[in-house]
Amino acid sequence: MNSSLTALNKSIKQYDEKIAEEARRLEAHTQAKREEINRRLDAAKEAVAEADRRHKDVIDQNRNKLLERDEIKLKGLAAEGKKQQHQERITECQTMISKCKEQEKNSLAPYGHDIKGVLQSISKIQWHGNPPIGPLGLYVKLKDQKWAPLLRAQLGSLMTSFACTDARDRPQLKKILDQSKKYLCLFVPFVRMILIIY
Repeated sequence: MNSSLTALNKSIKQYDEKIAEEARRLEAHTQAKREEINRRLDAAKEAVAEADRRHKDVIDQNRNKLLERDEIKLKGLAAEGKKQQHQERITECQTMISKCKEQEKNSLAPYGHDIKGVLQSISKIQWHGNPPIGPLGLYVKLKDQKWAPLLRAQLGSLMTSFACTDARDRPQLKKILDQSKKYLCLFVPFVRMILIIY
């Protein structure tokens, strides 16, 4: 029995050694697996942290781009407003230019029908004295406009008149004025008439 007990103890001892060996091997294997898992976990945590950092960077960049877009949009709207103002100003200027050109064309219109033709006819003809002057309103300058209604009432009909310096020129001037339906002709001998009202 003693030998059997010794054999059993020996056997138990061997099993204990194997168990201890297996436990050491298992512990080493588990430790290696745990270290591998921890290493992977650390790598995953680092990857998540990197992804979070990149995500924040993208969000910041996106926010900056949106702010930049809004700023550019505001600048664009301001520029569009300025462009519209300049376009309106250009249109106003073009209208003013057109009006000025029209006024320039029609600057003689208050003096009667085809007055430009009358002036051209007068300039083409040979006169005995100085060429007739007219319409006299072209030579009137009024410094204070408050007197304009009074002078218009008193001298209005004279402003469409013509003056000649030689009596022999009167019939020729009358003929030109009759053709254009202008009837008033003044005879002022030897004087060139220029009326300036202050």
